[in-house]
Amino acid sequence: AMLYLNDLEGKITKFNLTNQTQDGLGNSIKMFDSTTLFTAGSSKSNGRYMYHAMDASKGRSTGNLWLFAGTGDYERINDTSALTSNYLLGIKDPHYPYYREVATPTTADDITKCKNTSNDTTGVNCPKTVDKGWYAVIENYGKTTAEPTAYGEMVYFPIYIPTAAANKCELGDALICARDPECGTNYSEIVLGKNTGAHTQKKCLFVGKGVLSKLVFLGNTFFANIAGQASGKQKDLVTSKVTGSSASTYRSSWKSNY
Repeated sequence: AMLYLNDLEGKITKFNLTNQTQDGLGNSIKMFDSTTLFTAGSSKSNGRYMYHAMDASKGRSTGNLWLFAGTGDYERINDTSALTSNYLLGIKDPHYPYYREVATPTTADDITKCKNTSNDTTGVNCPKTVDKGWYAVIENYGKTTAEPTAYGEMVYFPIYIPTAAANKCELGDALICARDPECGTNYSEIVLGKNTGAHTQKKCLFVGKGVLSKLVFLGNTFFANIAGQASGKQKDLVTSKVTGSSASTYRSSWKSNY
C-alpha cells in the first residue's frame, strides 16, 4: 500500500509500503521511504493544527489522488486570538500510484503553491496543473471539528465558529461547507441550501449551535451528531438531503490495482 499520514503539526507525509523498486524516473526506492507532500505552516500562534484524519478521492478531471484535510486547535476550540488562522485543504498527489521523493519537512510545498479559493463560487480559481492544490481560509476564527467527507461530487467539512457574544461560554455556530474536490469552489448554497435569517451572510450552511461530528452519508442524505443544539427538529442530530451525489468516490477502505 501507499500510506498518507497527516500529523498535528500540519504536515502530510507519504510512505512507500509497496514492493516498488523504482519511482518511475529510474531512481531507486525502498519500502518505508517517506516524503513530505505538504505543510500547513502550523504554529502555536496561528493554531493551525491537524487533529483529525484526512479523506481521499480520485479526481474525475485530473485523475490525480486528492487528499482533504482541515485545521484548527480542537483543544482550544473557542480561541479567538488575533493570529488564529485555519484552512480547508485539498492537496493532490500527481505521482500516485508511484512513490516519488519530493521534499523534506523544511522544504515541503505550502499554501503559496496552492490556489486560494476562499471566496470562489464559480471555479475561476480552480488549481492549474502546476499548483499543489487549493485552500480556503475559515473566517471568524473558525476550526474544523472532524475529518472531511468526500462523497458524490463534493467534499464536506464540519466547521465551528466561536461565539461573538460577550459571554465566551456560549456555544458557537456549527456550519457545513461543501467544496468541489478538485477546484475548491464553494458550492455550499447550491448543494446544501441557503441560510436564512441572521445567518444569511455565512458562506457555509448553518446547522445549529455546538460542535459537529464527521458527516456520514446514506444515499443523498447526510447525518452528523452535534454536541449542542441542532437548528432543526432534532436536538443532537443534524440531517438533511443534498444534491449531486451520483459520482463514485473512494472511501476509507479501497485499493487500485496496477
